[in-house]
Amino acid sequence: MRLLLVTVSIANVLFAAGGVCMPLSDSGPHITHGWGQVVRLRHLYATRTGLHLLIGGDGQIGGSADQSEHTLLEIRPVEPGSIVFTGVATSRFLCMQGDGTLYSSLLFNRDHCTFRELLLPDGHNVYSSAAHRVLLSLGHRHAQHFLPRTGTSDRTSSPQPAAPPPPGATQTQEPLDAMSSFGRLTQIIHSPSFHKR
Repeated sequence: MRLLLVTVSIANVLFAAGGVCMPLSDSGPHITHGWGQVVRLRHLYATRTGLHLLIGGDGQIGGSADQSEHTLLEIRPVEPGSIVFTGVATSRFLCMQGDGTLYSSLLFNRDHCTFRELLLPDGHNVYSSAAHRVLLSLGHRHAQHFLPRTGTSDRTSSPQPAAPPPPGATQTQEPLDAMSSFGRLTQIIHSPSFHKR
């Protein structure tokens, strides 16, 4: 009995001192779906115009109806609520002048290349220049809602979707209800920004 108490006491001292640390399991939907990623790779889809924000090979900012290597953006936080967009194909930063004109730059300028990110309850986002307080938009000067989308050719760690069923096969719907960890019936909510388009 005395040996057991001594062993437990030594173990407590080691754990308290940080000498023995056991990592927590990395499992759960937040890891599987990449929700906890600090850097996100996304295509920004402007719902009002129907275009994806594009940083062209020549550095021009525009829009594209289709996803491409030039619409894939790296979204990186620089401080709480503030992010930086970088074109993956061009390594150019998305920036904004004081009048709201968008441009790209190979050099980062905090005043022109930092945006505030507002997450809306419906899964869409609104972005504004952190310094100029002008809304990010594609061709319009009024509020533009963006839907951050993942793509099928992105280099993300998100799991790939299952292959579509063969023609003529019946599709099964995903379950609408699931049991929570406390045994209560809950509804699964699918945010459009977390699903591939």
